[in-house]
Amino acid sequence: MLYAILKLIYRVGLWVFFKKLEIRNKELIPNEGPLLVVSNHPNTFMDPVVIAAQLQQPVYFIAKSTIFGSSLQNWLLQRMHLIPIHRREDAPGQPVNNDEAFAASFKALATKKTLIIFPEGNSFNERRLRKIKTGTARIALGAETQSNYSLGTKILPIGLNYSAPTRFRSNVFVNVGQPISVADYAQAYQSEDAAAILTLTEDIKQQLERLIINTPTEEEDELAKQIETIYKDKLIDEPSPTQEQEFVVSQSIVESIVFFSSKAPERVAALKEDIKNYLLQLDTLRLQDSLLGKGKSSILRHSLAAVLFLIIGFPAYVFGLVHNYIPYIIPAKVARSVTKEKEWYAPIMLTVGIFAFPIYYTFMAFVFWYWFPLIPSLLIYLVSLPVSGFFTLRYWSTLNNTHGQWLFLRLFFKRGSMVQQLQRQAIINELEQAKQEFLQERDAAKSQSSIAPTKTDLF
Repeated sequence: MLYAILKLIYRVGLWVFFKKLEIRNKELIPNEGPLLVVSNHPNTFMDPVVIAAQLQQPVYFIAKSTIFGSSLQNWLLQRMHLIPIHRREDAPGQPVNNDEAFAASFKALATKKTLIIFPEGNSFNERRLRKIKTGTARIALGAETQSNYSLGTKILPIGLNYSAPTRFRSNVFVNVGQPISVADYAQAYQSEDAAAILTLTEDIKQQLERLIINTPTEEEDELAKQIETIYKDKLIDEPSPTQEQEFVVSQSIVESIVFFSSKAPERVAALKEDIKNYLLQLDTLRLQDSLLGKGKSSILRHSLAAVLFLIIGFPAYVFGLVHNYIPYIIPAKVARSVTKEKEWYAPIMLTVGIFAFPIYYTFMAFVFWYWFPLIPSLLIYLVSLPVSGFFTLRYWSTLNNTHGQWLFLRLFFKRGSMVQQLQRQAIINELEQAKQEFLQERDAAKSQSSIAPTKTDLF
């Protein structure tokens, strides 16, 4: 009962917290167990919430034992379907015993339940898959062995891709992979269990790597993000691309960086330096790259329309600001006071916001009722609170964008030569040339291996 209530609350919370939550291949998700869902783990508590919200059936979570404590706390966490597992890093130098966790997992799968496991073990806000542990394979194969391989257990890999993991109203792309049948590894497990566990673990790893933006190093990830900022709109010829399209392009950008880093590292180094200098120039001029790709007339036209919107919408903005600022700012303040680990910001903000907004709206409703005790007026007022909150966010975003546009226009007319001297076009030309070379090499490799290009190859 507690799980069902929390799931409903968090589903609503996710709809508010994220601007876009897109799921790819949702039809691949089984509606019943026995099922082991495995995923990368970039955003702590937010990750299981996002995944569980996409599944129709109740799910059980393999969680680190350090979050368990008092009897009341343990009882509450068990009602929320958490199964504790002990990790060596939580108790260095002490023996680790997970017999109870494995027994509970075996029992859950035997009764056709669904488990969520994050095989990396720890959560880090990175666009890469860290070394994954063998626990998932051991649980899956162990449960099947106990039932003489009659369960039909599946392992479902899911890749979580956040546009800005710590930011409110950002995007998340949930990428579902092909389910893995544990029975396919039964014969190998019976012959040599350790080798079969490693094989299954490696197959899980390879699937997850294909479902996320997987950059080898932090330096290459930074370069990939910079190229995305400058060049991604050139690779997607649509005004409102889907997250799937953006994901495929980002994957191709990372692949090309890896390709050129091994083939022509000096070329990559030169590109890094050019982009670094260009971004420093933008920062000095307080400009955004997105503006430089548009013409002056287009920017002027959009700026005038935005100014009209800002003037007409100002009263609604003030109303929304007054009625939403406090519950909006509280979650961020709480998150930053509770922890310095950015991986925890989003889930804390989501959880605090789930309570802050309803409590504040209820308080404001009592105040409104005191002065205007009319039910129709009260209902209209209550509806206006969240609507005005979203409007205020849009208004603020428009205000910031318009400020940047007017700054660009002022600089262009006053110091046009400086703006024109920015090396954006030279960088884009280099990226275009690199794209053509990369595509030729990739097509040649596919031709040699008799693999035809797929419709997802956008880069």
